[in-house]
Amino acid sequence: MSNPWLDVTEADYDGHMGSPAVNQTPVLADLLRDALAAVRPRDLLLLGCTTGNGLEHVDPDVTVRVTAVDINEGFLARLAARFPSPRFELRTRRADLAVADFEPGSCDLVHAALVFEYFDWRPAIPRLALALRAGGVLSAVIQRPSTSTTPVAPSPFATIQRLAPLFHFIEPDDLTDAAVRAGLSPIFQQTVPLPSAKRFAVLRFAKAA
Repeated sequence: MSNPWLDVTEADYDGHMGSPAVNQTPVLADLLRDALAAVRPRDLLLLGCTTGNGLEHVDPDVTVRVTAVDINEGFLARLAARFPSPRFELRTRRADLAVADFEPGSCDLVHAALVFEYFDWRPAIPRLALALRAGGVLSAVIQRPSTSTTPVAPSPFATIQRLAPLFHFIEPDDLTDAAVRAGLSPIFQQTVPLPSAKRFAVLRFAKAA
């Protein structure tokens, strides 16, 4: 069966995430900015990069290489068009995160925002831990349940609604347990309220130096 993410257009994704009813684009960009400031990675692995929201916050004097990964080729093409000549090395990679492997010890920060909710994430955590260098950090943003709106908010952007059957909530404690079993230590947790009455949980886990 085809992955519904392959059917989402760049215009629908950006329109949905930036719409007044959702308005998550600036929040997610700020959370990537915060992770970059906290970790100051030389190499960033950005999972579920979509069209590149937040990459404007990469400081090329600190981060020299960004590997942006997504399953949707249209998203990657839009990202490349948005950042045609960045002052950091930008690599794009089309991959299914449910099965993708990454070079061991290749990055200082793995950032995954609203990604783990859409696939069987548990087997991926050890692979991501392996990709981190000593002292590296796994940063995750996950959506928390809301009593006032659905996980995939209604919007006029039709292809987005096809994602609803994929979505599943993740308990922060479950993510923490999986990270610890993969050899990572919790170093940060925060709840971020959204104007739409949703909330994000932000968690970071570090690999031993």
